[in-house]
Amino acid sequence: MTSYAEILYLTVAMIVFAMLSINTARNFNASRTNIYKTELEYRAIAVAQDEIDKVQWIYDDNELDPDHNSYVYANYPVTETHTYGSNNEYSSSFVIYAESELIEDTGSQLRYQVTVSVLNEEVTPEVFITLDYVKSYSY
Repeated sequence: MTSYAEILYLTVAMIVFAMLSINTARNFNASRTNIYKTELEYRAIAVAQDEIDKVQWIYDDNELDPDHNSYVYANYPVTETHTYGSNNEYSSSFVIYAESELIEDTGSQLRYQVTVSVLNEEVTPEVFITLDYVKSYSY
């Protein structure tokens, strides 16, 4: 017949094993969550950089003037959904806020500061990044 000490040792060993298993699962889950959030931050920066790249190709300074009717950011904020994965099985939605402001007018040169902010609300806390760019026009 088994002694009570062996049963007690087995019970304690099972409890310790269960605690180690739970902690390992929590660590894996926390790592996976951090990786997912880091990927969202990377994608948000890429979306903002794409908007900045579009500004680099604007040749008419009226498109960056908030008081002009051809202002490129008149219809912002906009929401973009990006799909990714080997079969496009994943998607993320980003809200893009963009504005420009005249920061210098010397008569021979105009400078606009363009601010692009991107928000993703799929994780807690939300991913929110801001990029600034200065565009100059000389006359």
